Amino acid sequence: MFHLCSLLLLVFSFHATSTGDFSTYIVHLDPSSRPEHFTTHQQWHSSIVSVAKSSTSTVASDSFLYSYENALHGFSAVLSQQELQTLQNLPGSLVLASWIPDDYTAAVGKNTLLSSEGFNLISGTSMACPHASGVAALLRGVHPEWSHAAIRSAMMTTATELDSSMMPIKDVGQNFTVASPLAMGAGHIVPNLAMDPGLVYDAAPQDYVSLLCSMNFTRNQIMTITRSNNYDCANSSLDLNYPSFVAFYDKNVTTGAMLKHRFRRVVTNVGAAATTYKVKVAPPEGVKVAVWPQSLVFGKKNEQRDYYVEIVYPSDGQGRVLYGSIVWSEESGSHVVRSPIVVAPTSAGK
Repeated sequence: MFHLCSLLLLVFSFHATSTGDFSTYIVHLDPSSRPEHFTTHQQWHSSIVSVAKSSTSTVASDSFLYSYENALHGFSAVLSQQELQTLQNLPGSLVLASWIPDDYTAAVGKNTLLSSEGFNLISGTSMACPHASGVAALLRGVHPEWSHAAIRSAMMTTATELDSSMMPIKDVGQNFTVASPLAMGAGHIVPNLAMDPGLVYDAAPQDYVSLLCSMNFTRNQIMTITRSNNYDCANSSLDLNYPSFVAFYDKNVTTGAMLKHRFRRVVTNVGAAATTYKVKVAPPEGVKVAVWPQSLVFGKKNEQRDYYVEIVYPSDGQGRVLYGSIVWSEESGSHVVRSPIVVAPTSAGK
């Protein structure tokens, strides 16, 4: 993951130019495709870099932007379409990323468009990878006793649904409509809040094995993942202790037929020694959501409490995705723990 994230970080730092028909490209040299007449990868890399430098001499002197030879072998450069074609015809070269220099790349709020000249903003799970990984590493440093599940929970339940202009996050792929959890996940990570989330949804290795069992993984397949036979399928369940809720429906079922889905969740108090949380539900449109109990009382730190959620919803022949949230708020006002709710057809894509 580190190697991939390192490459993606480069996308944000390279200078894009609007000179003529030139664009910024990241070119990766696949080691498995190295021509036989090069005895080392370094020789091949140096040769391709030399070609790139000579082919970009018609542009500004800084057109050759970066060369990397460690985790990933390649370079970034500002190239014309003809120069790009030259590199693509070289054996083993692979263009990984580019952007049109005379079009906007993102929008902030309603009226601010960001040009691609100077920098670029790209959204998506791959682009979020280095940021989420970095925050997770920082949280691990602050709370070395937390599990991976606890760290993920802290990042999710403290995330915000608002962008930097304090407006709802938009979905670029859906004509800048308000993003659903299927597009933005739990929202934008707020690292400072994640350090002190109040409650976390924890999970042990056996919980994940139980999930695999319920998905009909064979013993050998599970062993391939766990590398251990210390787990069993005695209590298989699809209801992983995850900080979100997804209820699926078959859109081919008779429209209007009421469906019911029940969840159990366990939360761990990682905040004050003694505290009380109360629940507030923002149900998806046309969906009934019941939570019990409606308050959670903790007498000490690291104490656990469980609660149940029942979602009653109609089958929608149009295949709509509906979403809402469950929020646990501390009576003192110190912590707010939010979990998304999604009601979606089984065929809904990412």
